[in-house]
Amino acid sequence: MSAARPAVGRIWRCWAALVLLLAATTGGAFLPLGRLNLFVALAIAAAKALLVLIVFMELRRSSGLVRAFAAAGFFWLAIMLTLTSADYLTRRDAPAAWDGATDARPPAGGGEGAGGQ
Repeated sequence: MSAARPAVGRIWRCWAALVLLLAATTGGAFLPLGRLNLFVALAIAAAKALLVLIVFMELRRSSGLVRAFAAAGFFWLAIMLTLTSADYLTRRDAPAAWDGATDARPPAGGGEGAGGQ
């Protein structure tokens, strides 16, 4: 009962593609693309994730149930990224208002009791 394993050549090609995508990620970080830089990096990351899913996790040859659970995991990841982005994008950089009545400094008399007892 030996399971069919991917060919060694296929693994080496996947590794080479991952290294090239890593170089693209590193090179893209130095390009002055402005806001487009994030989308380029995310597209490269998605391509790397797809390579790992298809080649190393062997989703192409898996059953429908395994593929459904893999898709559910990515759907959950998309939900988490959306909520995190919504939180980040709706925050302001304005400092909070300072309330002098809730100042946590000790009293001017030096703290507790007279004479330091």
